[in-house]
Amino acid sequence: MRSPSLRRFLVAAGAVALLIGIALAVARTRSGSPTTVSAGPVTPATRSAVSAPEPTTGTPAGSDPIGDPLAADLQRLRASEPIRPGRTERRITGEAAQQPDLYAAEFVRRLLTQDYRTARAEHLAWVQSEAAQTSEPLVVGLVPEDLRGRLAVYSVSKSGDQTPAVPSPNEWVALGVQDAYTTVQIQRVEEPMAWSTAVSSGRISDPGITGREVSAAVTLHYRKGGRPALATSSVAMTLNIQGPPTRGTWGFVTAVTYSALPVSSS
Repeated sequence: MRSPSLRRFLVAAGAVALLIGIALAVARTRSGSPTTVSAGPVTPATRSAVSAPEPTTGTPAGSDPIGDPLAADLQRLRASEPIRPGRTERRITGEAAQQPDLYAAEFVRRLLTQDYRTARAEHLAWVQSEAAQTSEPLVVGLVPEDLRGRLAVYSVSKSGDQTPAVPSPNEWVALGVQDAYTTVQIQRVEEPMAWSTAVSSGRISDPGITGREVSAAVTLHYRKGGRPALATSSVAMTLNIQGPPTRGTWGFVTAVTYSALPVSSS
């Protein structure tokens, strides 16, 4: 019988909208419905977190903040522990840091290449070392400026009842007990249509921000009954990255959606 961690890794398939309004706000200009990443025959569960602000909306006076998803997400973000950047020598450099497609591919490859026999904190520290910030309203939405430095790590590791790109601390440890690790093969990188539509319509004010969707095959290696076992999932991740001319090299701002669909096991 599989452990809860392996079962979640193999079965869960969800597209998680984290702290960004672009997947919703931009999509409204195209079809009136939110953009999601398809996870095949399994219907992905999508949660909108902090959306871009609407000009005339807000939390009514006297309303219950506990029932407000926006307030709840901001509370979770504020309560999250700030992560210090990891070692500078681990950062993405060279040609991959100079071109958005190459950067998005390399960032997702490294993010999803996870060795559960090592410390989870080190992996999150690397994510923080790649973190970049933007003031673009369609990206940061209602996230206060003092919390934007936590957005990169939060978007890949905290997602309420959904499955994040980086497993929870308990799941990480449980997978480590099974000598588990992942390998990643990047399959495709493209600019989401919703993003290109927003750019062409003049809705993006920050010239250094862009969006990419990366598709990959992620294989989990672990031990089952003392023998090596494999489980492969098809993964799609949409992310915002920041680069020239705003900053010298490309960096990771936040994850927009994430989905994983099991395709094989042995």
